[in-house]
Amino acid sequence: MKLLCALTLLLAVVAAVFHGVHGQNPGLKAKVTEFGLTYGMKVFLSLLKDRAQEIKIPNQSGRADVVIGKVDYQFTNIKMTAFNIGGTSLPVVPREGLRLRANGVSASLNGDWHYSAKVAFIPIRDGGTLGLSISDVSLDVVMRLGKDGQDRPTISVGSCSAHIGDVSVKFHGGASWLYNLFKGAIENTIKNQLNSELCKSVSKAINEDVEKSFAQIRVLEPVGKFADLDLGLLEAPSFQTNFMELPLKGAVVPRDSSITVPVSPGPIPEVPETSRMIYLYGSEYVGNAIANIYHKAGQLRHVLKPKDIPKDLPFKLNTTYLAGLVPKVGELYPDMGVELVLNTSLPPHLSIRPGHATLTGYGNVHVYATPQNKPAIYLFSINVTMDLGAEVKLIGELLYGNVSMDPNKIKITTFGSTVGPVPTFGLDFAIRALCQATVPWINTFALDSRFEGMLTVWTSRDFCRQGAVPAIHYLAQGIPFHLKDVLFENAQVVMHQSFISIGTDLKYTGQF
Repeated sequence: MKLLCALTLLLAVVAAVFHGVHGQNPGLKAKVTEFGLTYGMKVFLSLLKDRAQEIKIPNQSGRADVVIGKVDYQFTNIKMTAFNIGGTSLPVVPREGLRLRANGVSASLNGDWHYSAKVAFIPIRDGGTLGLSISDVSLDVVMRLGKDGQDRPTISVGSCSAHIGDVSVKFHGGASWLYNLFKGAIENTIKNQLNSELCKSVSKAINEDVEKSFAQIRVLEPVGKFADLDLGLLEAPSFQTNFMELPLKGAVVPRDSSITVPVSPGPIPEVPETSRMIYLYGSEYVGNAIANIYHKAGQLRHVLKPKDIPKDLPFKLNTTYLAGLVPKVGELYPDMGVELVLNTSLPPHLSIRPGHATLTGYGNVHVYATPQNKPAIYLFSINVTMDLGAEVKLIGELLYGNVSMDPNKIKITTFGSTVGPVPTFGLDFAIRALCQATVPWINTFALDSRFEGMLTVWTSRDFCRQGAVPAIHYLAQGIPFHLKDVLFENAQVVMHQSFISIGTDLKYTGQF
């Protein structure tokens, strides 16, 4: 029973991390292969064997017919001293669920024994210690997974069969030499009791205890202060020949009901990947929906001031420098500072294609002169469209990116000028310098402390150097991507048409 609880709790962990209205496409999808299920089972078996002595076994009682008559017995203070499992498997049952098979299970236990009986109407009582061994136990359980009305996973026993091969009892103390003569009757009674109770206990553990833990899974995960990610199941988990699949809603929900999200997830086709333990598939929709919400909430905005410009840059935020591009600025507003108000004009758009991803940004730069102790003076605005290319790798617990930019794809126009015509040809260098200055802000931008680094571009200041930008070195710090007590090994990140897949093996480092 403990083994089964451990294995089904593994499913709860998978569901809690990846848990995902018919007719919709999932924004996220998770696949657990037989390699993953088998590894999870091995981990829990190892932990279970290590902690077998800590398992609390309830007192047992019963009645047996022996030579002297009917004997009422009690076994108390039972402690497990050894626990072994000969062989196990957790295959997928297509279109039904998971099948747990265990055979060659054996256990040794010590405890106290007490009995009471009447011989010729004379009550007699005795007690002592005992050694109990159970061997050649087999168990076959089919577990069905579904979803409830709150889109959480559910679990129940579809079928169960159990067999107790052998039970051996050795009494010590009291008149144990006498009771050992007819211990066979007591052993048969215990064996019959275990045969009838094992599947009942297993079913109770799954249908009540594990199901209760499933009911506590949180389906709404906050994405900063303005959105939630709905991780409820879109449909019940599906079971193919060698993997279990969890279709997750992956819907991004704005907290402000007045904000609409005009994007929806496209289909995530089946990818025939089963060489790693777990696969997570994410639609480009998730990134685009988050970008839409934060754009409409006015959060993609930043004010750049003179103090934010690195001192070693030739570009300075003052009217003296700006007069070299727009002479009238120097004439009307000499020796003043300049502030730039940056905001997105349209939501950033993420496009994932085989082998690469592209993030297209649409922004406005509003230029202000800032006289001392007076309100800022609006000068003109610049509209900028630019593409950032990215590749992704998962190494250990960090998600790294390789960022690049094609300067030929930067489009610049000006509008709303109060200082006459603004030539765009001189702004090209200024925009690159501006980009270099805003990288530190981008690098530290995070939706909240929990998602720190989620939207971070860890890059170098070479990002905006003049000329074609070379492939930037893989992100020096990376984006945290981890599960508690789990290491990722042999990870592979692949860009597909409109979605990304992360396949990885797992190494458990914690304790059960």
